[in-house]
Amino acid sequence: MTWLRDWSQSEDVALRVLCLPAAGSSAHTYRSWSGLLPPDVGLVAVELPGHGSRLAETPLRTMDGIVRPLAAEVAGLADRPLVVFGHSMGATVGAELCRTLRREAGVTPALMVAAACEAPREGPRKDYSRWLTEDGVLDFLHHMGGTPPELLAHDDYLRMLLPVLRADLTALAGPQPGDDSPLDCPVRVYLGDRDPGVRPERAAAWRRESNGDFALHTFAAGHFLVQERRAEVLAQLCADVRPLRHARRTTGRQS
Repeated sequence: MTWLRDWSQSEDVALRVLCLPAAGSSAHTYRSWSGLLPPDVGLVAVELPGHGSRLAETPLRTMDGIVRPLAAEVAGLADRPLVVFGHSMGATVGAELCRTLRREAGVTPALMVAAACEAPREGPRKDYSRWLTEDGVLDFLHHMGGTPPELLAHDDYLRMLLPVLRADLTALAGPQPGDDSPLDCPVRVYLGDRDPGVRPERAAAWRRESNGDFALHTFAAGHFLVQERRAEVLAQLCADVRPLRHARRTTGRQS
């Protein structure tokens, strides 16, 4: 696998959670989740070019350039129900991935979870272009919080991070793939009540991204709720996937 890091505890899983990280982040953000999820819940994380273990590669700068090759690899996970979990940029990529999987591989995920992200198809679109200069990327980091001040003052860290983050923001600022059809799966939104980058009404607009059922859950956290409230986020995720696990166990007994 090039794009995917499989940290499942077992090969015999009831379902898989596909985790997509925030802008500038890597698959390793989700590494610790493996031992905290039930053994029958598989964990697979996405590593984009230029990020984490793929740091030597050129980062991609368009949404279509990300989701098409990613979908080709994710389609191989279709032997189990697939839950797409995206944090921030990862949620926007996740929604487009769901559409691409359905259109090009005939695969519809069982559930989409969007954490710390406004609905990407709700107009007017969020303006990411103001953050595309070097100073703008630094403003973005300060605005979102979550990055320790000592790292922001570390020149070597910034030289590594800024080109990757700028590429991610360029993808978010650029054109969306043309398919704007509903996701055909349930959607859950996880929102931090102190998130400076997500307006609650725009998070709730994810309801219109899908013709499946919808729920929004709020956590006492900022933009990086997946780190700040990891235990609570995972508890909610387990609750949200419980019907899928039950259905898989029931089907297994009947077969």
